[in-house]
Amino acid sequence: MALFTLADLHLSFGTDKPMDVFGGRWIGYEKKIKEYWEYLVRPEDVVVIPGDISWGMTLEEATPDLAFIHALPGKKYLMKGNHDLWWSSLKKLEELKEREGFDSLFFLQNNAVLEEGKILCGSRGWMCEDKMTEADEKVLRRESLRFGMSLDAAEKLADEEERKTGSRPEIICFSHYPVVTPAQRENPVLAVLKEHRIKRVYFGHLHNWDDKPLIEEWEGIRFSLVSSDFVTFTPVRIEP
Repeated sequence: MALFTLADLHLSFGTDKPMDVFGGRWIGYEKKIKEYWEYLVRPEDVVVIPGDISWGMTLEEATPDLAFIHALPGKKYLMKGNHDLWWSSLKKLEELKEREGFDSLFFLQNNAVLEEGKILCGSRGWMCEDKMTEADEKVLRRESLRFGMSLDAAEKLADEEERKTGSRPEIICFSHYPVVTPAQRENPVLAVLKEHRIKRVYFGHLHNWDDKPLIEEWEGIRFSLVSSDFVTFTPVRIEP
């Protein structure tokens, strides 16, 4: 059994949003995702998808994309990205899951799960740029609270597992947005991660990385970009 992650699938089976307009690497990307996923991921494995899953504007439009993901091997944990406008309340998502029989899909939102001896948690995050509006700062602070809720849930799971086994599992965090950028190396989300002594964060969102240097490590935290086009549409294995 293994853990994988892959962000920014940007599927559009239920709406007309071709991705090849963003460059040749996106030509035939759905086929690439399916082929590489099926080659690497086994039915007993777990895959975390940190946002930008579907271009659908509604649950109805996103359903074909969720069906595509459900048909792929493994247990999948979905997170919300900035383009996931179809993402509704957890109640409605669970109702859709039950109605469509998507029993391989689960949702990470203000919670945490224990899988493969690791605790998985996180939130969407928000932009960290050099010119932040007051509204952006407010959203970023709100997201730091959501990270805190998820990490508090993760700590409780870690406590329970440590009591049962005598060993404390690592907490691995996922974010749709990058947490640290050259413009902002200190922000409320990072402060929460440091408070909980997180060592690994996997994130997506970035597609024009060629002209924006990536910060891969900062203050003891390793940050890994797993946008699908950055990793050639291949699920990234999370090492033990």
